[in-house]
Amino acid sequence: MHRVIFALFLFFVLLIVKSPMFRGNRIDASYGAMVMAIGIFLIGVAPQFDIPFVIPAYLVDFSLFFIWLFLILSFMRAAFKGVFRKRYLTHPVQSFAVGTWVAATSILCLVLYHQYSFFKNSIFIVALLNTGLWVFYLFLCIKSYKVIFSAKYYERVNGIIFLSTVSTQSLIIVFNTLFDHPILHHISQAAVFVGLTLYFINFALMMIRLRSFQQHQLLDEWKNTNCIVHGAMSITGIASITSGTIPTNITFLMWIWAAALFVIIEGIELWRLAARLNEYTLNEAIGRYHVSQWARNFTFGTFYVFTLNIDLSGYHSVLLHIQHIVIESGVPVLISLLLIETFLFFKDALPWQESRQHVIQKRRAS
Repeated sequence: MHRVIFALFLFFVLLIVKSPMFRGNRIDASYGAMVMAIGIFLIGVAPQFDIPFVIPAYLVDFSLFFIWLFLILSFMRAAFKGVFRKRYLTHPVQSFAVGTWVAATSILCLVLYHQYSFFKNSIFIVALLNTGLWVFYLFLCIKSYKVIFSAKYYERVNGIIFLSTVSTQSLIIVFNTLFDHPILHHISQAAVFVGLTLYFINFALMMIRLRSFQQHQLLDEWKNTNCIVHGAMSITGIASITSGTIPTNITFLMWIWAAALFVIIEGIELWRLAARLNEYTLNEAIGRYHVSQWARNFTFGTFYVFTLNIDLSGYHSVLLHIQHIVIESGVPVLISLLLIETFLFFKDALPWQESRQHVIQKRRAS
């Protein structure tokens, strides 16, 4: 496996011109999650196993880069057409998806730096530009929070709002990977707490939303992005470890929080899966592709990397045992999830899929 699998499917992503990404359709703001999911695997999971590969590593990295570049150009095209604001910035909840652009750029910077550290200066410039995007995004988040609270727009809230935390902490990881400077230490500490503040604002909104959530809504109204609730805390923990700015006991509490929510939320996902399999056909239940599904790959990856890097040696042996289980089982689970999501992506992207959907719609119309 190693990078061979991922080089192949990334290469094919660029070749399949019939993909929704290349058909000239509207590009969903959440497509940055694809770069996030694949990137976190390459920098956090792939190094844990050493299997020879025959396809050059640069094919993996630059395929990811060209996907990211295509998405950026697509958003720029929307801006030039004058539809950018309407598509991506007006909805008070969905506008949080812009955070995937910040996080995806950060993850891409990390992927490239790990392989091509001699491009450090160029990567730093991209990271600085990404910081500017984050500032814009932060103002957008504040505006969206105001709308949600003032209009009591709680019924549409889902895990996507936690991207405000994810994007913030991703920048901390990038800059602390690139540099080691005393000033950066203080900036990182402040930024971690900004991310945590955003996290608990988001968590309060989620609690308000779930208070009115009904069991019958689980089948179709539970969002894939709800997994970001634990993923946002996991990346906060990674940022804390990378920057070394947060006391170890607080980082430990972050891990406990992330682990507990991981069990709760993914337990709900399994319950939802069983309910959907009971209600729908196999294809309808689990065979449909949606861009938000990449969020699960990313959040699983961040929890794995957080667990891999946290030091639990001073705590109860049960926790060490849990850490060992996560580290040992995490790689095959993450590989499986990535292969499944890749299959669903290609299944949706193949030319016959569009024709099939057209036939179904024609039959329904008649």
